[in-house]
Amino acid sequence: MTRTLLTTPLTSVSTRRQHWAYSDLVPIGVPTILAGRGGIGKSTILAWLASGLTRGTFPGDFQGRPVSVGFISGEDDLATTLKPRLQAAGANLELIQSFSTVEVVNEDGTTWHSLPTIAEDLRILKEQLREWGTRVLIIDPIVSLMSGDSIKSSDVRKNLDPIAALAAELDIAPIMVMHFGKGAGNASDKVSGSHAFRDIARSVLLLAVDEETDQRILSVDKSNYGLRNPSLAFEVVSADVPTDDGDISVVGRAHLIGETNLTVHELVSRAEAVGQLGDLSTEILAYVNKAEGEVTVREISDELDIPQSQARTYLGRLTRSERITRTGRGRYTRVSLPIGISSVSSVLSNYPNDTHGTDNTDLRNETPCVVCGNPCTLEDPEHGYVHPNCVPVGVAS
Repeated sequence: MTRTLLTTPLTSVSTRRQHWAYSDLVPIGVPTILAGRGGIGKSTILAWLASGLTRGTFPGDFQGRPVSVGFISGEDDLATTLKPRLQAAGANLELIQSFSTVEVVNEDGTTWHSLPTIAEDLRILKEQLREWGTRVLIIDPIVSLMSGDSIKSSDVRKNLDPIAALAAELDIAPIMVMHFGKGAGNASDKVSGSHAFRDIARSVLLLAVDEETDQRILSVDKSNYGLRNPSLAFEVVSADVPTDDGDISVVGRAHLIGETNLTVHELVSRAEAVGQLGDLSTEILAYVNKAEGEVTVREISDELDIPQSQARTYLGRLTRSERITRTGRGRYTRVSLPIGISSVSSVLSNYPNDTHGTDNTDLRNETPCVVCGNPCTLEDPEHGYVHPNCVPVGVAS
């Protein structure tokens, strides 16, 4: 292998403006990331995006000019999920292709199917994208095509640098879908994996749910080319889509309400301010509360498959917020009921007309439960608040 440094005099470079698939959101020729928690409607928003692109209705360089959109879907079934969502969104299916399957032929003649991978299938993917004239490629999720460790910057760059080169060569807009990681922190730091994902992407879009309105908020968190960072508000409703076998498929459909001043950063900050726990803290708290007696850092590490240093950090946070108790070095247990409370039923008896269920749902008061620390409305005048099912081991209810 021979390596040669190629020098480019800037006098030989022709300048041009940045082109957009959707103005200020999705640039053409470079990668974009769309990230959010699982199950909040990222795929539904992407169906809305694909629909507008195939009908030429979005502001940008494709306005009035419908374009072809490709999907590589590692999670959604084409027949039961992806196609019905696109139909509900009103997409022009003639302009949508799936590049989700690679047929592998073994030496003995047997075949099997798999998702394409960046390491092995980029060449044939490039050929198909060029043949179909695809201008926007949605990869959901991007990690399903990657090899190596998504936490390591070097591995991420080995995978995403070829995607960036592909985008520039074919002048397409790849949209790489990612999940939020576990734990607390600001919105920008919630994108899972190495920070190299954000570094390589030229636009980063974050999606979150406004719990007060149930609207989905899509915010531009990073833009190397946009003049502004808009946020869009969506309503997600159910839609009935007739299937080819005469049945009905019920899917989500996103309706754009318009631009909003609310951002995903504000939604995340709001959640942190009212003391909501991150996913990992919630898992650790649940494990401690269900344990028969003490738990150790090693147990948490093994059970949740996280490093001991990370387990120790989160256990420390839960201890400082008085959600669990540290009983010794590396040992923790659930918080005990306050002195004078022998059972949860003794608290509930003070509130015979309380209509809340016993599964801790619909408890919106910001006063924390004395056991788990989450919002609670069941107050004992002398001893505080407690959920019906937050009963320490050994205490009768």
